[in-house]
This record gives sequence, C-alpha cells and structure tokens, in this order.
Amino acid sequence: MTKSVQFKVHSHVLKLLGDQLIGHDRLAVFELVKNSYDADAKTVTVTLDLLAPVPKISVRDDGIGMSADTIENVWLQVGTDSKRNAAARKRSPLGRFPLGEKGVGRLAVQKLGDTIRLVTRQEGKAEHSFKISWGALIDSARYLGDGLAVEVGEHASPEEFKSASESGTLVEITGLHHTDWSRREIRDLYRLVTSLCNPFDDESSFKVELELPGNEAAVADLPTLQDMLASAVWEFGFEIDEGGMITWDYKFRPPKFKNLTPQTKGPVEEKLALIAPDPDEVRPRAVQLTKAGADIEDDHILLRPEDLEGIGPIRGSVYAFHRRDEILKASGAPQQLKKWLDQQTGVRVYRDNIRVFNYGEAGEDWLGLDARRINRPAGKLGSQSVIAQISLDLAKSAELKEKTNREGFDENAAFRRLKRVSVSVFDLFQRQHAEDRAAIDRALKGDDEPPPVQAALERLEALGKKHNIEKEVKPVLQAIKAELKSIQEVMVASGLAGMNLALIFHEIVHSIDRMQRRLQAGVDPEDVRKELDHLRKLMETFKPLLQRDPTRNVSVDDLVRRAIGFHADRFARHEVVVSNWTADPKQRHDFSVSVPRSLMVGALSNVIDNAIYWTRFRRERDGGGPAAILVLSSWDMETGGMIAVCDNGPGFQLPRDFLGKPFSSTRAGGMGLGLFYCKAVMESIGGSLEVVDAAELNDVVALPAAYDGTAVVFRFQKK
Repeated sequence: MTKSVQFKVHSHVLKLLGDQLIGHDRLAVFELVKNSYDADAKTVTVTLDLLAPVPKISVRDDGIGMSADTIENVWLQVGTDSKRNAAARKRSPLGRFPLGEKGVGRLAVQKLGDTIRLVTRQEGKAEHSFKISWGALIDSARYLGDGLAVEVGEHASPEEFKSASESGTLVEITGLHHTDWSRREIRDLYRLVTSLCNPFDDESSFKVELELPGNEAAVADLPTLQDMLASAVWEFGFEIDEGGMITWDYKFRPPKFKNLTPQTKGPVEEKLALIAPDPDEVRPRAVQLTKAGADIEDDHILLRPEDLEGIGPIRGSVYAFHRRDEILKASGAPQQLKKWLDQQTGVRVYRDNIRVFNYGEAGEDWLGLDARRINRPAGKLGSQSVIAQISLDLAKSAELKEKTNREGFDENAAFRRLKRVSVSVFDLFQRQHAEDRAAIDRALKGDDEPPPVQAALERLEALGKKHNIEKEVKPVLQAIKAELKSIQEVMVASGLAGMNLALIFHEIVHSIDRMQRRLQAGVDPEDVRKELDHLRKLMETFKPLLQRDPTRNVSVDDLVRRAIGFHADRFARHEVVVSNWTADPKQRHDFSVSVPRSLMVGALSNVIDNAIYWTRFRRERDGGGPAAILVLSSWDMETGGMIAVCDNGPGFQLPRDFLGKPFSSTRAGGMGLGLFYCKAVMESIGGSLEVVDAAELNDVVALPAAYDGTAVVFRFQKK
C-alpha cells in the first residue's frame, strides 16, 4: 500500500535564505547594489541614516525600474530563473550581463532589518510600491504557498520618482537589527561601498556613492584609492587574451630617496609561463582531463587557450608598496595611509567591473602571496603590500560559479585554473620588480623586519590567541622556534652558514600555509595541535640532511649517472632527450674528484632540473624539435677537469653578474636558489661554477649544433 504525501517547505526557510545565509551586513548591501547594476542603473546611492527618527538604510538607483508584472513574477518569487534562463542571459541596453542568477539575493535585506519598503517606477509609467515586515510575513503562514501575500500599490502621484523622465528603484530598510554602528563599522562600510564597482576603471558607467547624514566626520580623513595608488612604488598592468598571450607593462616609481632611478618596461607581448601547480590542488594524472572545466595538467609550462576555457580573457593591475617608514615618508604618504593599507591591500576580483566578494578583504589571501613570500622573502611581496585587481568578462567566465553565501567562487576546476594563472602573473611581476626591489634594499642598508618564517610563526601564534587555543598552540610554536635555532647551528657546523635559510624552509612552506588556513577557519584545537606537531617533526628531519658527507674520491661517471637517475621518469614523461657522454666509450673523459658525493650529486641534479624546464619552455614557445640535454666531461692536465650540462633551451636569461645570486630567477615560480646552492658547493671544495653559451665549449669539445642554449660548467682544480 502506498500513499501520496505532500512535500512541504516551512516559511521559516525565507529567514534561512536571507538573514542566516549572508555572512554580514555589508554583503547584504552589496546584494542590493548588484540588483541596481542589473537594472542598468548608472548611479546608486547607499544611505546609512542612523540619526533619523526611524533609523534606516536605503539603496536608491536610477535604473529602469520595475513594472507591476515584474514585481509580482520576479521580485516576489524566490529562486526565479529571470536572470539565468536563456532569454535573460544576454546583455542589457547598457551592455551589461546579469550578475544575479540564483534568485535569492533580494532576501539578503533581512540581514539588515525586519521591514523593507520598495518603491519603483519605469520611465513614463506608474510608480508602484510595497512593504514587507519579514517577521509578520513568515509568521502569517506555516508553509510556503499557504497564503504568504504582499500588498502592491500603484501611486496616483509619484512619491519618489516624480519627474516624468525619472525611473529607478528605492529599497528602504527599517527596524534595523543593528543601530549602534561604531566608527570602525561605518568606515568599513565606506571601504566596501567605494570598492563595489571597479575603481581602477575610470570609464566605468556604474558609480556607487555613500551618504552618512550626521556621520560624515567618521570618514572625512580617509584617503581615496587614487591617493593610495599615487604612493605606490610599482605599477604593473596586464591583459591576457583568449589565445593565452599576455601583454604587460611595468613601472618603477621610487620616491626621491638616495638616487633611486625610475624605469619602465613594455608593453611586452609573450606567452605566460605558468608556475608549477599546487600539489594540494592537482588531481592524479590518471583522472586529469583536457576538456573545459578540467584541472591544468602539470605537463606544460606555458599558458594554453584551453586553460582559459570557462574563464575567458583576464586583465588587471598591480600596485605595490614598500612599507618601510623611510620609503612611505619619502613618498609623501602619511601614517594614516599606512593604516589604510592594512585594510585595503589584497587582490580583488571584478566581473564586468562589479566586485566578487570576499577576494581582497583583509585577511583573505586567496592567492597565497604571504606563503610564497616565506618561500622567497627577498623577491616576493605579501598580500599586505599590494592593491591589485583581476577583471573578468562575466559572459565568458561561466565556469566560475559564485557561492550561494556570496563569499567567493566555488572551488572547482575552473577556479583552480584561475588561481594558477593569477599567481603566475604575480610571479611575472615579481621577477620584473626584483632588481628594483634590491636597489631599494641597498639604499635602506639592511632590513630590520623579522625573518619571514619567524614572522609566519608569530602570525600563527596570534591566530591561536584570537581563536582561544593559545594554550595548545604556543608550546608547539616555541618548540619549532627552538628547532630553527638548532638548524642554524647545524648549518654553521656543516660549512653551509652562508646559505640562506629559505633553501631549507622550501619544503615546509605548504605546511605553514595550511596551518594558517586551518586557524583562520577556527577548526578543532586537536586538529591544529596535530598539524603543528607534524610541522615540528618535519623540521627535525632537516638535521641529518644538513650533515655533510665525508669527502671521498668518486668518478665523474658515477656522479653524473646518479644525478641523471634522479630524473629518469621525467625525461620520459616530458619527452626530453638526454645524452650522457661520460658513459659513452667514444666520448667519455672520466676522472675522479675528491668531493662530498651527496652534495655534488645534488648540485648536478639541480642544474639538470633547470635544463629540463628551459628546454621544455623553448619547445612550447617556439614549437618544433625535441627538448635535448647533453652532459659531458673533460680533463686538462694543466687546468683540471670539468662537467658541463648543455641544453637547447632559450639561453641564460639573467645578466652574468647575477650568477649564483639568491632569489634571482627568470623561471616561473623559481626561488633563485638552485645555482646559489651549486656555487656554494663548488666553492666549498675549491672549485668554481660558470654559466656560458653552449657554443663557447667548442674550444674544448666538438659540440653538436643542436645544443645552442646554455652550458653550466662545474670546474674542478687539478690536485
């Protein structure tokens, strides 16, 4: 026996979809502004009037307004497809693509107050209005569909939009849940409203203004975005077309400080080199796809058109600041600007010039710039040093879906690809700015900021305190700090004291970053303690790795075979042809050297890794022949021996005087520590390291013409 039972939805779900779904008041205001944008408004005025007899928040626009039919069949229908059906997904008369698509954004007004009054008028038509008291409406019926009714009136004489040519919509919220706004909350609302439409685009046809009757003084001292951008030391603009080509320009605008020299680069058009994908976000190769919506596979270096499917073209700008007091003062930036930067820095995302939250909000480092700065402190900028924007075309970025709670995109494959492309753009900018950044650091004669990893641990401690788990976090962090000191001592004892600690911390960056995300999410203290324990144990593993092998006689052939062996699977996977002349009876020049074997094999392996990257880079950039690497050796009775790693890549990209300089790299995502490590190893055994054009080896050996890239030469003194 079966029975047909009606599926019912409690009217309380309206409360869940409004007040409890939106994170905070400011996002509720944003939802109303988005509706104005969709209505082709040119100007929106947000008013926070707390001193009125009845405190209120209102949003008034000059858009097309609504008819009685639109009110009944669109605004008063929850979950309507009016903005996502095929007919609606087209551009408006002002060329706009509708932002809303879930049909629940209008319920966000419940976050602000209990009562809404809406007045609207289309040009030359009658004005209409209605009023909703949410509590009374929800209590009037137990289930949705059981008589939830709203009275819609037509005005004989317009009350708000009085001119015959006027049109628009006014949404007025009273019965505010929060009437005692602090100075800080008012200033936060000002920051939000001034960033809703893209302030980087002077030609935008959409403007949002804020009125604060009686509270104007709360924001009177705040600088504008233009004030801040004028104090930026670096400016970087870019456009990526759907074919995967990036066009960029770079400006260095230092203040008048110790003979610092401005410079510009560009416009430059090239293929964008991608950083390696985040290991935490890459699917197993067996399930990776190439169709739209799939993850970027890790077997290509340069951006491809298919990587942008579902994302579309990307453009943007980066304004970067040097936050030392000396530079800010020389830039004419007051202390107020420094405080303002704390709240305004970050990387915002705009679609059709309307902001996507919560990217770019304080503490939302969605690209992981802070973690990358730990990895390469001297060459990268953290999120608090940049004001940046990434702009997308709404119609062409359909695979990027906004979360229902309006706090970012769903973290699907398209979003992961957007993150990788965006971080690669920042990496490109930071490689351009590195030389100028070094010039400022030299002018400052030192850096009194705490070591980056030390600073990261201090931030973790502060987050632990914020989330009331300081007792669980602090002891473990103290143990990690003790490990840092111990590692430094081991490095001194092992003869590698000159190497920057960033080389050692490369492997723990992801662990630190993961912990920061966990703490910010307020997870269970036991999970955090386990994560911290894992980090401490990870650091302990570095001690034996830092102990230098005893010096021993080892053949060149043995060293090369071991180094090549580390990359055997990569040669096949990336279709790189490798030739080892040290093992070829016709070409070999075998000899023995007295070296710490593990250090020497590590140095050779490092150079081979670079060669694999750059040969693949050239093949993807130029197309054509295979990527090829040749390792050879030579012995001279007078000068000693050498091992050379030759390739057919694009040639050494840095000035020769940058050889072995830490944090100097043109490789996407590169730390600039590989050749630094190799140089340190060779100098520790009395040898030397050289980087030359491969053709220069023809004086020593008849090199095939195909190897027209770089040769990295390890030279050993005759004993």
